[in-house]
Amino acid sequence: MKSPLSSSEYANLWSTFEKKTMLLRIMEHALKVTNQKDITSVIQYAYQDETKFVKDIVNLLEKEGACIPEGFTQKDVNLHAERLFDQYFYLRFLRMLMKLGIALNAIHTTMVYRKDVHDFFSRTSAHSNKVFGMCTDALLQVGHGAIPPVIDLPKEPAYVNSKKYLSGFRLRKRPLNATELSILYHIVENNNFGSQLMKGFSMTVHSEDVRQYMLKGKKLSDDLYDSYSKVIRKSGIELPSLPGASYTQTNASPFSDKLIMYLVNLLSSFGLTSNALGTSYSLRPDLPVKMALSARDIYSFAKEGGKIMVKHQWMEEVPSALKKR
Repeated sequence: MKSPLSSSEYANLWSTFEKKTMLLRIMEHALKVTNQKDITSVIQYAYQDETKFVKDIVNLLEKEGACIPEGFTQKDVNLHAERLFDQYFYLRFLRMLMKLGIALNAIHTTMVYRKDVHDFFSRTSAHSNKVFGMCTDALLQVGHGAIPPVIDLPKEPAYVNSKKYLSGFRLRKRPLNATELSILYHIVENNNFGSQLMKGFSMTVHSEDVRQYMLKGKKLSDDLYDSYSKVIRKSGIELPSLPGASYTQTNASPFSDKLIMYLVNLLSSFGLTSNALGTSYSLRPDLPVKMALSARDIYSFAKEGGKIMVKHQWMEEVPSALKKR
């Protein structure tokens, strides 16, 4: 006999339903407005599996007698809206969401105990990894992707022989190590995408406060991109040319403001996670301080977004943790 769903299992299924129904709406519009085979084949593959995952969550919750979250429905996508971004941007869009999925699935999988729920998250994790790779390969083949900076590989192991290695405030900063560079590049890449995404959304959203929020988010992404790019270049490392985005002249929003605000809030949370990771793994002391200050700005931005969502009643309430009697 199966044990009842724990609070951890229910919470992770609930939040995953929200994210995956959002993802389905985004992919439905992408499939309507893209016609290049190398793009549509990847999106169609992802869409089929994501649809199954949503059904799996519904079945799990129904068997437990739990209500199904509303998530995002056909009300949140305008399938008649024209394409907003260039076609390859939609593949970059999917890649970013799969990157987010990989990170979240790693957390979900370690927080659940019931075998059927653990198996579910194991499947979603494998799916996110596969689709992320498919997106990356397709983008690199056509020059719409970029690889991180290439460095000289060591010929033999080495050990730190000076306390100066851990210095970075008063003394001259040492060059970035490979781990620090990889984290900073990840932040730069994410904010390059985030800036382009929010610029596009600012052109079509319905509510003025949402439009202003998108513009504020674009500026924050631009500032973070510039700031971390500068740190990389100060180590004598040139960044690759990251992909840009082009926009159409449409003024019809493909998604509801509710979906757009949820998505941006999700990406902000991902940004906080990236900064936390960087703080933990950066040995040069100026970097954790810099990332902590960035996290403060991202948190402030995300909190403002939460207030907008509550104001418009767009934030679906997470079930309360009432003790079972």
